[in-house]
Amino acid sequence: MDKEKKTNIYKLILTAGIPLVYSVTYLPADITVSQAISALVAFFVIVYFAIRALKYFKII
Repeated sequence: MDKEKKTNIYKLILTAGIPLVYSVTYLPADITVSQAISALVAFFVIVYFAIRALKYFKII
């Protein structure tokens, strides 16, 4: 993997990871663990398909 692709992967991880950590601190007290996990799974599925669409249209 060349250096530019590695840099893009790191940017993607930070772009997705920092808001996730930030949002965990603001979770309501009455949310269950299963709700939090399902929300994270849904988030990553959406990000995955968004990246696939961007690659399909050769934007990335």
